[in-house]
Amino acid sequence: MMKKISHLMIGVVALFVGLGLALAVTSTASAEKTNIPGPYSRSTPVKAHGTWYGKLPYIHYRKLIVKKHSVTWYEKDKRAGAWKKTRHLKNGHLFVRHDKIRLHKKTRAIFGFYSANQDDADFNYLSTKRVKGKKVRVMISGNGGTYYHSWKNVK
Repeated sequence: MMKKISHLMIGVVALFVGLGLALAVTSTASAEKTNIPGPYSRSTPVKAHGTWYGKLPYIHYRKLIVKKHSVTWYEKDKRAGAWKKTRHLKNGHLFVRHDKIRLHKKTRAIFGFYSANQDDADFNYLSTKRVKGKKVRVMISGNGGTYYHSWKNVK
């Protein structure tokens, strides 16, 4: 009788230990999905939707296609070359971090497109810029690039 009770107790303890380990593993997996600090969502800002063209200083040209639940990056070395897809985030792989920053006495809404394990050093904000006497919408990247809705504005 004592053997049965001791085996039963060992079984119950093993069950609780196994359950605890299972919960620890699932909580770690869900924490990996949300390791981006601050408020985030799966949807991109509506004003950022569309195709954006830009040039990073001294490197190459970039095209960024922003849709409601996906973001795709393209690059090319020369102005006349073919676009090459470099990165694509969509649905469960896309995290859009939203935040605010004070810049030039104005508070701007900033956002960044991230994968689950990426650092949060890449962000963008929307602004306007004068190009040939006209005000155009631009998306400015924290990494030094400026994106335009029109390819003809990229120099």
